[in-house]
Amino acid sequence: MTQHLSQITFCVCAAFAVALFSTLGGVASAEDKWAAGTATDQSLFPKSLGVLANEKLMFPVDMSNWPVKIDSSHQLFVDDYLLASVENIKRTVHQATKFDGNPIMTDHAPADGGGPVFAIVMRDEQTGKFRMWYAGRVTYALPGGTSVRFPALYAESDDGITWKRPELGLHEFNGSKANNIIIPAGNLWGLHIDHKELDPQRRYKGVVWHEPKYVPREGYFLYTSPDGIRWTRETEEPMAISLNGYTMPQTGIGDTSLFRWDRHLGKYVGDVKFVLPGKIRCRGFMESDDLIHWSRPRMTVFPDSLDDEDTQIYAQNSFCYESMWLSYLRVMHTERTKGYKQTTVELTASRDGRHWHRVGNREEIIPLGSEREWDTDYHDPLWEPIAVGDELWIYYRSGKLRRDESRRYDLGLAKLRRDGFVSLDADEKPAAVLTRPLSFTGRKLFVNAEVGDGGYIKVTMLSRGQQPIDGYSTDNSMPITEGSVRIPVRWKTATQLKLQPGAHMRIHFELRSASLYSFWIE
Repeated sequence: MTQHLSQITFCVCAAFAVALFSTLGGVASAEDKWAAGTATDQSLFPKSLGVLANEKLMFPVDMSNWPVKIDSSHQLFVDDYLLASVENIKRTVHQATKFDGNPIMTDHAPADGGGPVFAIVMRDEQTGKFRMWYAGRVTYALPGGTSVRFPALYAESDDGITWKRPELGLHEFNGSKANNIIIPAGNLWGLHIDHKELDPQRRYKGVVWHEPKYVPREGYFLYTSPDGIRWTRETEEPMAISLNGYTMPQTGIGDTSLFRWDRHLGKYVGDVKFVLPGKIRCRGFMESDDLIHWSRPRMTVFPDSLDDEDTQIYAQNSFCYESMWLSYLRVMHTERTKGYKQTTVELTASRDGRHWHRVGNREEIIPLGSEREWDTDYHDPLWEPIAVGDELWIYYRSGKLRRDESRRYDLGLAKLRRDGFVSLDADEKPAAVLTRPLSFTGRKLFVNAEVGDGGYIKVTMLSRGQQPIDGYSTDNSMPITEGSVRIPVRWKTATQLKLQPGAHMRIHFELRSASLYSFWIE
């Protein structure tokens, strides 16, 4: 029997069909009152949005027989995009495994305060060195006496575990320049190394949030740097305005807004925060060609009727991964007894970088620690995963976050296998996965898979009409019996694919006691 993997939840309220900001005959509707902040029922808005973050509600058309073009990047199974059908298959969202030596970077320097917070971690492509930009959770006085907070700091590491804070001598902290401060206040909320930039002094581009104590008007400002350490503010006015109150329409975006270069879209994007009347936190998306002029921010992820009543969408850290987009969704719970603002991490996915759905059953991909552990309340994954060998390294800050206790954040590391976010699993009963008709230019097929005792994966290439192609039938398939992140697929008489111009091929995977993470053709 053929089945579809995504759960279908038909829980869309009647208000969903009503335009949010419409009026009828000049009389303000309930939605207009809510938008103006005058409605008494602040729950109207999330109910009106229903559960569109569900993949099947967002994309209801059956495209199992529609052709799709793929490149040589890895094709993941986090959604149904590439699937025509499956049989006896279970989809599993995998949790990252925490590093045994957690927490790392615990010896906080004076400028760190209770940090590190709001961090970005990258690995230098040429040297292999790990580099971190982060904020210190501390308030201090500038030499002129102005009180500021969140100095932007810099650290680096050879192995990604042991971190050093270089004494840069750039800015004074408590009477001394022997520190790693790179910007006195505000911290980086976005960072891009622009290798196409002709001016070497502007190779690094950063987005820094400033409060009115440091600048006349609060918001996000464009900075540039030749090396990621010595920064210059390029704009007197903010490129994006900060939120001012919780009324509608909003005049700005909130904190936890993150800015990055999107290599798939070829644009800068902002994963931004909205705070709506009733203190409803949700996420938005905007894009820019120059980090100055932005599209209208629109909503992307929001608490809905499948969430607990205390749910807030606190942040979305999105990134390009292989053939698609993924993100760490920070989901905050305000009424859990374990901690104030207890924040978990889910996985969301996109096939166009602009529309997002929540993956699986909203499982935690980095589990909260126990009450006795250091990371029991407040997870915040940093930037995007870093590929190290056959693993993906996910840095995250966390800590205990209690109302009446001092707060301290430390840095942790969690690991996944490459492409290991989601797998299609088969038990001892033979199972099958069939793709949509594929167009590609590569010749060699690879899979990322795990195979249990007595298990196997067999691969058949089919025509668009699902007829076996000579030389690539199940009988000719060389069974895969051992797991790896890179397994070449072979047949008895062929190791390479031959796709005729204008034609398409489907891939049929037969699995037993095996898990399939991804495939690609190069």
